Amino acid sequence: MFLIVFGHVVGSPFNQFTQPIYPKQLGVAFFVFITAWSLANDSRPRLRVLFNRLFPVYLLGICFALLLSFIFIFTKNTINPSNYLPFFLGVNVFLNNFPANPTTWYIGTYLHLLLFWAVFLNGKTIRKRHVLLALACEIFVRSILMASGKAFVAYMLLPNWLSVFLLGFFLAKKGDDANTSKLFYLVPLWLVFFALWAVITNHIGFDNAFPFRKMIGDIPFSPVLRSILVSLVYCTHTMLFFAIARHLPPFRLTSFFARNTLVIFIVHMPVIYGFSPFIYSLFESTFSKKLVLILILYVGIALVSEMIKRIVGITAIREKVWNILEAKLKA
Repeated sequence: MFLIVFGHVVGSPFNQFTQPIYPKQLGVAFFVFITAWSLANDSRPRLRVLFNRLFPVYLLGICFALLLSFIFIFTKNTINPSNYLPFFLGVNVFLNNFPANPTTWYIGTYLHLLLFWAVFLNGKTIRKRHVLLALACEIFVRSILMASGKAFVAYMLLPNWLSVFLLGFFLAKKGDDANTSKLFYLVPLWLVFFALWAVITNHIGFDNAFPFRKMIGDIPFSPVLRSILVSLVYCTHTMLFFAIARHLPPFRLTSFFARNTLVIFIVHMPVIYGFSPFIYSLFESTFSKKLVLILILYVGIALVSEMIKRIVGITAIREKVWNILEAKLKA
C-alpha cells in the first residue's frame, strides 16, 4: 500500500525504475501475489473464504461511494456513478477507463481473482508448468488488448495478473524464515535489479502513457515486447520482494498498516484530489509538500481507519451477517 501511495504522490524520477509500468503498480502485483499465497494457506470452506474477504471490501467500498455521491451531488451535480461499477460483478474491468475514484478498479479485479480461485484453483496443486502457461496466456491477452487500444482493460482484466497470482500458489509452502542474514544480499540484489532495469529501459526509451508506457519510435511487434516486459517486471519484483519479506522479523507496526490497508486504498485518491492543493499551498519545499501528503495519506488515514474499525466493529457485523445467511441456507 505504501508503494501505491508513494507512487501517486511522488512519481518521477522513480518511474524510470519499473518501465513500462509505474512503481505504484508493483503494489498491486504484490497484493495479487499475497491474495493467492494466503488463499492457498486457507483451509476454510471456499464460501466462507469468499464471504470473509468480500464483506469488508463491499461494505466499506459502497459506504464510501455513497459518501462521495452525497458530496458531489451538491458540489458538482453528479453522483459519480462509475464508482459503483466494481460492485456489480466487477463490470468496470471491461470498460476502457477507471472509475471516478480510480483505485477502486481493483475491487472488480479482486472479485474475479477470488472467483477464479474458487472455481478453478481451490484444492489444486500449482506447479511450475502452470505458472509458465499462465505467463504465456497473460502476455498474449495483454498484447492483443494493447494493440486494440484498450490499455485500461488490458491492465484491469484478470489475465494481466495471472502469472503473479499463480506464483502465490506455487510459492505457498514457503513461509517465514528466521534467517535474516540472507537480507544482506537479497536487498542489494533487489536494488541492483532496479538500477539495471532503469539503464536498459532508458536506453530503449518510453513515453508517459498510462497505464502502460509505450516504446518511443517505430518498433516492430511493440505490443508483444511491451507485454513481455510488463510480465518480467511483475514477476521478478514480486519474487524478489517475497524473498526479502519472508526473512524480515515481525513488526507490530506492519500489522497495524496491514489491517488498515483497505481504507487507505479506498480513500486516498479522493483525499489527494480534495486536499493536495491546500496542503501544497502551506509549504514552499517540494520535498516537504510531498512528505506531509504521504504522511496524511498513509499514516493519517490508517489512524482514522483504526478508529472507525473500533467504533463500528466490522468483524462483529460480518459474523452476524454470516450467521444469518448460514441459518437461511440450512433452513
